[in-house]
Amino acid sequence: MGESIRIQGQPFSVIGLLKSEGGFSFGSSDDRVLIPLSTAQMRVHRRSSRGEVDLLYVQAASSEQVDAATDEVTQILRARHRSNLGQDDFEIQSTQSLQETVSSVTGTMKAFLGGIAGVSLLVGGIGIMNIMLVTVVERTREIGLRKAVGARKRDILTQFLVESSLLSLAGGVIGILVGWGIAVLVGQIASMVGSTIQPVIKAASVVLATLFSAAIGVFFGLYPARRAAGMEPVDALRTE
Repeated sequence: MGESIRIQGQPFSVIGLLKSEGGFSFGSSDDRVLIPLSTAQMRVHRRSSRGEVDLLYVQAASSEQVDAATDEVTQILRARHRSNLGQDDFEIQSTQSLQETVSSVTGTMKAFLGGIAGVSLLVGGIGIMNIMLVTVVERTREIGLRKAVGARKRDILTQFLVESSLLSLAGGVIGILVGWGIAVLVGQIASMVGSTIQPVIKAASVVLATLFSAAIGVFFGLYPARRAAGMEPVDALRTE
């Protein structure tokens, strides 16, 4: 406050400071200086550009009046620019249009990440199924012995389904912990650089991810479990 800076060789005195907002993907809100329009026209802009304005910020009284304010600004600019309908030499962007653009980009990113997650789940599920098939082959005599002493098909089926679910659930829990750690790390880095980004982890998402990982284990473990449950005790005991 009170210090003097130069803009294009012209001296200016600092009479106020803006609150730090941090940077974002399109630049930084902190890299700007506000000066009176008339002063800028007289001392900063060139004579050829005097009277020209590149950008105007208009604030509506409330969010419900954004559309009405947009229409009013459009009519005023058309009247002052003397432009016909459909021949505007200006562009108006409202927060709602920017929000729609951001929502569209976010939706595309969600679909892309969802596709990656789906492929990852498919590969992981196939891996679990292969592991369980190997387990069934290696434990064939154990399965035959259990069935010989009275174990029913549903007992064997339940055993291998529980094992595959626990295997998938363990991987899901590890993934949740890793994701949680990354979110905390991103939040700490954002706070150190002065950014307002703060990752939020919802309990519902954690519960849904946990249940989904267990369901993946049940789905891909069903075939190996049914194969184990369908073995004949005599044939299983004869296996070397």
